[in-house]
Amino acid sequence: MYDNVLTVGSALYAVSAFVSLFLSGLLFRDLADVSQWVVQTARHTTMRVWYHRHAIAIASLLSFATSIGLLWYNQDTVSIWLGLSASLLFLLFFYSGYINPHIMMRARMKNGVFVSVEQAKKHYSDQESVIVIDIDGEARAHSDRQMLRPHVAGNGQSMGGEEVVMTYCGLTNLGIAYTPEIDGQAVDLAPMNQLENNLVMYDKVTGEPIQQIWGSKEADVNACACAPRMKEHPTFRMPFAKFAQAYPEGQVFLNDYLIKEMRPSFWKNPFLAIYDPIMDLLFKSANVYQAKSDKPVFPTIEVKDTRLASKTLIWGVNVENDYVAYTEQFVREHNGIINTTVGGKAVVVAYDEHFQSLGIFYNHSGADIDTIDFWGNTLHGKLSRVESVKAGAYWMVWANFFPETDLNRG
Repeated sequence: MYDNVLTVGSALYAVSAFVSLFLSGLLFRDLADVSQWVVQTARHTTMRVWYHRHAIAIASLLSFATSIGLLWYNQDTVSIWLGLSASLLFLLFFYSGYINPHIMMRARMKNGVFVSVEQAKKHYSDQESVIVIDIDGEARAHSDRQMLRPHVAGNGQSMGGEEVVMTYCGLTNLGIAYTPEIDGQAVDLAPMNQLENNLVMYDKVTGEPIQQIWGSKEADVNACACAPRMKEHPTFRMPFAKFAQAYPEGQVFLNDYLIKEMRPSFWKNPFLAIYDPIMDLLFKSANVYQAKSDKPVFPTIEVKDTRLASKTLIWGVNVENDYVAYTEQFVREHNGIINTTVGGKAVVVAYDEHFQSLGIFYNHSGADIDTIDFWGNTLHGKLSRVESVKAGAYWMVWANFFPETDLNRG
């Protein structure tokens, strides 16, 4: 009789341990981000796990607690080493999928640190590429290195009368400036994970995922191809030293958990003091691989377009459903200026040699443009930048999300 009880107890332990590992494994597989190095799941599967993550987490914790109790009760028949191994694996899965992403990628949507150009010179190199927002002469610069882990940066202050935040994906090499509002409702953006080598954010108010390159809520995209999206603002790239020349009164973003003197000391927060440098190294290593290897960090790209090498930097633009990508080389080979149409609208693609910056402008003048400066000034008046430009993104990601794209349209 006693042996039968032990056998039943051992079986119950095995079931509860398996359930806890299975459920925590779902969290790890779909939400841990790094898991996609080896396990790739469909978008709808990842979203299903995300939507039910809290219920899955609670159920996995209850199963784990049950397994620990049964392990203690049946320690005569269940190997303590087996129990310890299962427990450690559960903790790894649970922490990696449910907890770590929110510590690893701490958004700075309203509490980002912005400093003057002079202060930023201590932390930025002259040739460091910065992604710039310029609204009515008020400018902010954000480098890839500073944006790599927060992914979202703003300070809650308006630019041109409305709040504007920079979103960034290192895997895509892409910064997009948005007004954090969809269909009249404010969204509180934070990083979630990546899908197809592009950042997925989520709204902390509703929990709804938002793909960075779309700017739309996942549920809305699934419901309608013309889903409402966040308002996009023009962005462009240039070296930091050129930004300092063009915008001496501009603001520059600093990542407070990258800058050594801004980090909490070991005695104030020993966990973050050790954790953040390790995460910085991992993110930097992944980003270097993404930049130098022909293959993506995560093998989740579905569309492979061989018209360009996969990591070629392109300036993508769309008007309505007409998508075009340009390389800097192509524009410079055409004397630095191209008059064309996108989505039925006249645009000018221009490279400014002095400021080392490629810009795409709406041409409202009705005439071909022969000369244009960095600011958009021409003999026919000042042109405004196209808001949908994706400056310096990797070709493989742009072509994956927009496979219908034209290339280097003349």
